[in-house]
Amino acid sequence: MEQYKTTIPTGGITADAIDGTKIADDAINSEHYTDGSIDTAHIGDSQVTAAKATGVGGLAKIVEKTVNSAVSEVTFQNAFTSTYRKYLLVVSMLIPSSDATINLRFYQSDGTSEYSGGYYNFVSAGRDNSGNFESDQGNGDTKIVFCTGGTDANSASDGGMSGAFYFLEPYSSEFSARMTGTYQWRNASNEYVAQYISGKYSGTALRTGFKLYPGSGNIEKCFATLYGVIN
Repeated sequence: MEQYKTTIPTGGITADAIDGTKIADDAINSEHYTDGSIDTAHIGDSQVTAAKATGVGGLAKIVEKTVNSAVSEVTFQNAFTSTYRKYLLVVSMLIPSSDATINLRFYQSDGTSEYSGGYYNFVSAGRDNSGNFESDQGNGDTKIVFCTGGTDANSASDGGMSGAFYFLEPYSSEFSARMTGTYQWRNASNEYVAQYISGKYSGTALRTGFKLYPGSGNIEKCFATLYGVIN
């Protein structure tokens, strides 16, 4: 029996006459999309990953920490992975309960044990608002030290420490983990200090995260965000 095909002009198809059940699987592909036809509302959560952003660059938020009551330390456990080679930590405020230094240690591959041996090296230098030189250094130390002499804990509005710090190759068993950044703080003499700091963990064992903790007392407030840097 001979079959005939009938062509229906597009003007003869009423609006909404063709629904999803009449469209074959894989019938629509990228050539059928007009520029700008897909808006953000139609992009699913987590559909655009770092792998899809190759060549774009930018930051991917890993974890955000908010502390409003006393804790002994602020931890970033299992924050470093093979996804990124560089990370950015932004600390908008960190205030200890007493005038104290702020210290940093890395976590081992199990994510909970600390590297506390004498493999840390660091140097910091800057000036306070009276022009006095402020510096510190450590060679074979058990930690990286910020705010030498202790940061002021008495002013919740402008005390404590804030700054931005890059971590370079932390999740690597080939290279030492390096950290560099700039920060400001109010010292125990009520002077504002701006400093540059550079430090590293010279061992090549894997580092999976880090923690910030005061030289004495607790941390009363902390607002900090860690980002992965997309190449």
